[in-house]
Amino acid sequence: MAGNKHIKPSEVQAIVTVIRGWSKEKFSWAEVCEACTPILGYKPSRQGLFGHQAIADAFDARKKRRRIAPSDTTPKPSSLAVAAKRIEQIKAENSELIAQNDRFRELFHVWQYNAYKRGVTEAELNKPLPTIDRDVNQEVTK
Repeated sequence: MAGNKHIKPSEVQAIVTVIRGWSKEKFSWAEVCEACTPILGYKPSRQGLFGHQAIADAFDARKKRRRIAPSDTTPKPSSLAVAAKRIEQIKAENSELIAQNDRFRELFHVWQYNAYKRGVTEAELNKPLPTIDRDVNQEVTK
């Protein structure tokens, strides 16, 4: 049993990479826990992995992809040239998304610092937006 061992951020990223690159037919938490044994040095529990949001998100995304497009029906490119072109397009899109994500992280850190300096609590930041009642008829005064 894994006990209550802490999973480091680098290990979380390695596990997410394993989930994203999953090529086996069977995909379950038990299989993922087994695949994480070489990374962590012990077999973690499903709850231990699920406790990390990045791992849970990667698992859910992988499950959704398998439901939408099972591995048997994956379309194959007609030639290596087409495949290479598609790979380059995906790499370009990936690098753009990484850059955009970095900008969002930087903006988040600015907001986090400014909220901290002004004493804004996490509860205030997480307060839901007010609902807009568009059914109310307001008379226009002239």
